[in-house]
Amino acid sequence: MITLRQVSRWYPGSTTDRSRVLDQLELDLKKGEFLYVIGGTGAGKTTLLRMLATEELPSSGTLSLFGYDLSAVSPSTLRTIRRSISTIPQRVQLLSDLTVFENISMAARAAGSRASGRDSRDRIFELLEKLGLSAKRDRPASELSGGEAQRVAIAQALARKPELILADEPTGAQDPDSAWGILDLLLRENLSGTTVMIATHDREMVRRVRKKTAFLKNGRMQLHVEEGPCRF
Repeated sequence: MITLRQVSRWYPGSTTDRSRVLDQLELDLKKGEFLYVIGGTGAGKTTLLRMLATEELPSSGTLSLFGYDLSAVSPSTLRTIRRSISTIPQRVQLLSDLTVFENISMAARAAGSRASGRDSRDRIFELLEKLGLSAKRDRPASELSGGEAQRVAIAQALARKPELILADEPTGAQDPDSAWGILDLLLRENLSGTTVMIATHDREMVRRVRKKTAFLKNGRMQLHVEEGPCRF
């Protein structure tokens, strides 16, 4: 589903190896796999997720999603790919004048969901309950706390029923109970066949729920599979 071959990313004015954000990444992630991406601040986690979300292209190398080289796809194919991906960003941007339910419903419609209106509504109600947001359903997004807004963004991503979820620090603004509830939701989506990639600083999460892990340091990636000892 995801293939990176010698992928590097730098920005205008940053052409030396030392200043590359990502350097010669290699990755193969199959449909239905789960991957943590960890690394310090500035390691390139967000840049990697932005490329996989088709928001940026590599400066060099080949990035393929769903079997398509992103540098060579047609506009219509790119739109189809984007509808198959849900992102959970660090900086949540909801429509403040719409209710929580309306924000989530709009995200589901934008993905071209074929579910009936009732099925879509029931799915959203279920997600709101699991995320502890049922009481906020009809409140405007402007009244939410930062942690609540982040959980709405997670509901938006899951309501789209994507093939790939890219989550950037999805538990960063949560208390421990909410964080584990969010991880449980993402694990359940993964068990249903959705590919999940989580960029996180939460090493306790990675230790307790072992999955394939990619370490980013100095722009380089090292993979670790879940069966062996995990060193930090």
